Amino acid sequence: MTRWPGAFATTVLATSQVQAHAFGARYDLPLPLSLYLTAAGMAVAASFVGALLVLRTGRTRPLHLDIPLPAKVGQVFSAMLGVVGLIVLAVLLGSAFLGPQEAMRNFTTVWVWVICWVGLVLFSALVVCLWPQIDPFRRLAALSARATGRPWHGSAANLPSAAGLMAPAGLLAIAWIELTSDWSEDPQTVGLLLIAYLLVALVGGLAFGEQWFRVADPLSRIFAALGRVAPLSVTSATVLRVRPPGEGLLSKAEPIRGEVALVIGLIGIVLFDGLSETLVWTAVLDFVSNSPSLRSPLLWLRDQGADLIQVIRTVGLLTTIAGFYGAYWLLMILMRALVGGTFQIGQLARAFAGTLLPIAVAYHLSHYVSYLLIAGQLIFPAASDPFGLGWDLFGTRNWSIDVSVIGARHIWWIAFTALIAGHALSVLVAHRRALQLFEDARRAALSQVPMTIAMVGLTVLSLWILSQPITE
Repeated sequence: MTRWPGAFATTVLATSQVQAHAFGARYDLPLPLSLYLTAAGMAVAASFVGALLVLRTGRTRPLHLDIPLPAKVGQVFSAMLGVVGLIVLAVLLGSAFLGPQEAMRNFTTVWVWVICWVGLVLFSALVVCLWPQIDPFRRLAALSARATGRPWHGSAANLPSAAGLMAPAGLLAIAWIELTSDWSEDPQTVGLLLIAYLLVALVGGLAFGEQWFRVADPLSRIFAALGRVAPLSVTSATVLRVRPPGEGLLSKAEPIRGEVALVIGLIGIVLFDGLSETLVWTAVLDFVSNSPSLRSPLLWLRDQGADLIQVIRTVGLLTTIAGFYGAYWLLMILMRALVGGTFQIGQLARAFAGTLLPIAVAYHLSHYVSYLLIAGQLIFPAASDPFGLGWDLFGTRNWSIDVSVIGARHIWWIAFTALIAGHALSVLVAHRRALQLFEDARRAALSQVPMTIAMVGLTVLSLWILSQPITE
């Protein structure tokens, strides 16, 4: 994911044939790669056939069990998570400016890019989303609104629907910082970004109350979207909902503006990160560097002080997301042509965007599991001495990284399983969504033919990306 843990891990891991993200480990496949790709594609296609045989109109009622919780237990638990979030934010800001300035030793950089951006995201999608209870930005905004007498739950100011576009824009900004710029490697810069994010959250919360975090706040929208995939959901302080994975994606609530771009961005970002570690990306760099038509503008950019690698990676990131975005709208055009009716293309795009979220989760897990388990161990020494004062709070200051916690073989099989499961779940959820919309088994099945073909292609592509050698 980020480059600094990759550089760290590459120095300590050996290589074999299928590589784990950012760590240079390889695994000799016992069978030809083409057989794995074929099997994965067939498994996803089989999930479509299974959906046709099992699912029928009228059998799309929600499947969940609500477990009541004592009111005091829920309130205390939420308060405790809120306090933890505020303490962590304070430590993050202190460590950013006072702690060691090496990214791999600094609590802030390790926590933000490994523990939160990978670990907490996966926990929110695979178990339960607790970000609304943890979120220190929301807590501080709510406290500020209360202190100034501003309304919180029923703000007098209406937030324009266009503010929903801030969520995908924020996701893109985070991805650019983490994958392309050097800012992610500088603790003080990360600290300044946290302060800027906090200031925007405070202003937005004071002006628009809680609806700012429901509509515009990027982190709240990202975690809320991924949390809909999880098998558990905290629906209120007194109710814990248990449901099949992906059930939360079938809500009939009107999607917030920017939802399509947000979901496409979540997938496109990981696709670019994976592609940038393959020989395809090497070929792109060779083409750009040897192209006579690009030489002059590149030299001009370099003379203006631009980092050409960052420029090329930025273009690559935007191109990957734009390409996936365009492909999704093309699928919606095909779906509209197949099913007819009164639905507009935009309505279909918003209705089916959420069904892609299991794919985003599968990509995140398969691509970053080794990163989390190996680079995530850096948090132990960093947490023991977050401010660089020679402390050893948890007795882990001299913790040595154990690179054997996961091997390339395990990474491959986790990824192989996750990618098939994620795409298959998307196929099933999309079929149930189609039954909700069209209320006709034939039209619902017809609408999913383009989506299923695309799912099969994505499965094969993502496995191929994972199997390619990581370029230096």
